[in-house]
Amino acid sequence: MNKIKSPRTISAFSRRAVRSTLLLSFLVLAPSAVANEANLTRFGPVVYEFVQGKPTTYSATFKAIDGPAKLVLQDNGVANAWIKVNGRSVVESKDFDANGEVVLPIKLNRENTIEVRVPGRPIGELGVRVTQVTRAHLGLMRQGYFGLNTTDMTRQRAFYDTLGFIGEIYPAGPETSTTFAQSLGFPVDYLIHVSLHSLEDPPTPPFVDTVQFRSDSYREEPPYAHLNHIGMAYATYSTTDLDGDYAYLKSKGVEFVSAPAKAPNGERFVFLKDQDGTFLRLLQTTEGDGPTPGPDLVRLVNTNINVTDLQRSREFYRLLGFTKSKPISQAGAGEFAAAHGFNGPIAFKGEDVSLGVGTDGATLQLRQWINPYDDSPAYPPPVNHLGIDRINFYVKDLTATIKTMNELGYEQLGPIGGSAEFGIVFFFDPDGVKVQLAGPRTN
Repeated sequence: MNKIKSPRTISAFSRRAVRSTLLLSFLVLAPSAVANEANLTRFGPVVYEFVQGKPTTYSATFKAIDGPAKLVLQDNGVANAWIKVNGRSVVESKDFDANGEVVLPIKLNRENTIEVRVPGRPIGELGVRVTQVTRAHLGLMRQGYFGLNTTDMTRQRAFYDTLGFIGEIYPAGPETSTTFAQSLGFPVDYLIHVSLHSLEDPPTPPFVDTVQFRSDSYREEPPYAHLNHIGMAYATYSTTDLDGDYAYLKSKGVEFVSAPAKAPNGERFVFLKDQDGTFLRLLQTTEGDGPTPGPDLVRLVNTNINVTDLQRSREFYRLLGFTKSKPISQAGAGEFAAAHGFNGPIAFKGEDVSLGVGTDGATLQLRQWINPYDDSPAYPPPVNHLGIDRINFYVKDLTATIKTMNELGYEQLGPIGGSAEFGIVFFFDPDGVKVQLAGPRTN
């Protein structure tokens, strides 16, 4: 199967047909209405360092649901501290053993306050986390796309052509739309070009949703420069001929971080960049028909999200429906580190999490970097900078999903965009990654 073709421009009639097909797929992929259970982190984790001679009080607010929860303390050299939740003292000196974990039952409301006072002696650290077991059914059915912004749509479309993306919907959306703009965090309208790219023809999800923000709508901010930045750093596609694709794409001027390398778990992979510096990863696979004289990409394997706390993010996505998981923690130096763009040893812990039964099995690659660690936060809204910064999922009933998310204490980025029949809305994950939910609206 040779995929050396030019992307096809889809007519207005075809675009409507594709959208209709996507709507029909909601019914085909509709999962059973089984609630997902997750042990959500409602506050923290926060580490408070004791400073000799300086008693200090910290306070914060957070949202939850009415009901039981747990206060989890990690005491490293701590003999005492004072903690109040909603004005009520919840720990005593006897609760600390100066070295270990303390778990205490507490009661939460929808709006909560926490006050932590640490003494001026001895020197030590106190980790604080509040967790709450929560059940919900949010109706996620499949990944629609990950969003990637570019400086030049024409050049970017040619880049996807080089990679073998033979399906395209272009233009894929309105150049101006006040409702969409507000849902993305813009106070006013925006001006954009939009193109959806697929490895299949006719185009099918998951897509790359490529956007060029134009004029005053564009924020001149580069993609993440390194693969360990908090947020969405790259997406992974499988290929039946990693070495052949590396040679072919390099001959076409595509920039690579290094030559193909082997990970400690046996995977062979390589990182490349688009013209703006956004990362993509190719992973060797045995599936598919290749090799061919051109690119041999098969499918989207996963979308990467770098996180500050794996436990917190893992449970958030479990609540959304990512109930399947595979632990993936690795460390290494040499070609493994160089392939990630680092000269010294690297280490990260992580999980690949997937949507459960009755869905398309979309996979997220959650990674908590240990070395080197970069605590720079994910891009704030709106999403008008370069790089990957949003991920879309189709839901069975957007109105019901939004209602449930709000009841669970999650605030949406902006109002619902789209039409009266079909809408989109953004929520933040624990690290500020923008999760877009899209689907039919009901009364």
